[in-house]
Amino acid sequence: VDSRISAVYNAPPRNSFIAALKDIKEVWEIPYNNKTPLSVRKISLDDYLDDFFFDTQYKHLIGASRDQKMGQVIDLDKGEKVADIDLYGMPHLGSGITWTYQGREVMATPHLKEATVSIIDMTTWKVIKKIETLGPGFFMRSHENTPYAWVDVFFGPNKEAVHIIDKSTLEIVKTIKPSPGKTAAHVEFTKDGSHALLSIWDME
Repeated sequence: VDSRISAVYNAPPRNSFIAALKDIKEVWEIPYNNKTPLSVRKISLDDYLDDFFFDTQYKHLIGASRDQKMGQVIDLDKGEKVADIDLYGMPHLGSGITWTYQGREVMATPHLKEATVSIIDMTTWKVIKKIETLGPGFFMRSHENTPYAWVDVFFGPNKEAVHIIDKSTLEIVKTIKPSPGKTAAHVEFTKDGSHALLSIWDME
């Protein structure tokens, strides 16, 4: 059966590419080391994946279908699903970020159809908090040298705003509108984390 690819990402510690298929309920791992010929390892899933994210060890894949209310956690070593996550509103997992919160690793993701940022405990795979925002977001970024996470509200009437979240309290501590009336989106940090680079959408 032929299928389109919904997402593909490099997994450097695994020396492989990981691909989710749009028309088949599978994830493919394609190794690229020089010791073995190119082959495909297929992992069967309960549902299609439209986007996904890795944990920091590249052992787990966290994925979601845009039409479902549950995300899936796939153990790539075992080749099987190990947990479901309560994720709705089309999470944009490719834009997810991780950090250490109260001694545990958490992941945060915006949603394309909900004015929410979900915070997920990556040990229990439970959503520990939903942060309400001014609208659905597209990009979320942080850096190891900053205590803050930045997220836009790309969709909806407040697209000029960007929220700044304190990673130690999981609270929005500031909302900025760098160019009122114009879409503010896609934050990236400089290498040392001292500056955040923010895109303002304009015809010029």
